[in-house]
Amino acid sequence: MGRCKLLLPWGDKTILTHLLDQWRSAGAAQIAPVINSSNELLRKALADIGFSRSDWIENPSARLGMFSSVREASRWTGWLSTLTHWVIALGDQPHIQTSTLRLLLESARKNPAQICQPALHGRARHPIILPASNFRELAQRDTADLRTYIRTQEASRLRVSVEDPAVSEDLNIPEDYARWKPNEPNESHRLTSIRMVAKRSQPATPMRRRL
Repeated sequence: MGRCKLLLPWGDKTILTHLLDQWRSAGAAQIAPVINSSNELLRKALADIGFSRSDWIENPSARLGMFSSVREASRWTGWLSTLTHWVIALGDQPHIQTSTLRLLLESARKNPAQICQPALHGRARHPIILPASNFRELAQRDTADLRTYIRTQEASRLRVSVEDPAVSEDLNIPEDYARWKPNEPNESHRLTSIRMVAKRSQPATPMRRRL
């Protein structure tokens, strides 16, 4: 993307604050962002919105990819002892509908022993909900990536059918961001004004033809 995705504008928020608010509204008991330990901008942004250093997880091996962050989270000792499930949510999917997240969470409540994933047209996507036993196991598994681990757990895997196309797309490049980001307030107002002008001009057209 060329800059920190999580700090890009998202409506009247940033992607970071939107994601935090979205998961809080969905009922998450604890949220711990996993960040690149060298990302000073993100450290400052988290501190500015009330996170203390003990509330996030730093990954010194971020260059190794997403699974290294998942494993750091699995090893972390700051989790609440009362948690029964963990959601692995990507930082570049702010466009997923909150209703999709609630459906996924409800599926996990009804099927507490299963790994739950949203599925679009039969293909499993993110975010993923893991029971505690599976989440803790990730710290010990010598697995290439999360997908490989999930496939070894096929018997306990539940694909939750959704109609939200956002589950299959990440914001990887500026064009993705431009396609999915919400309209800015002034842009929305401008588009509304254009529609109103267009509607008002329509009755005048046949008048001109009669003249």
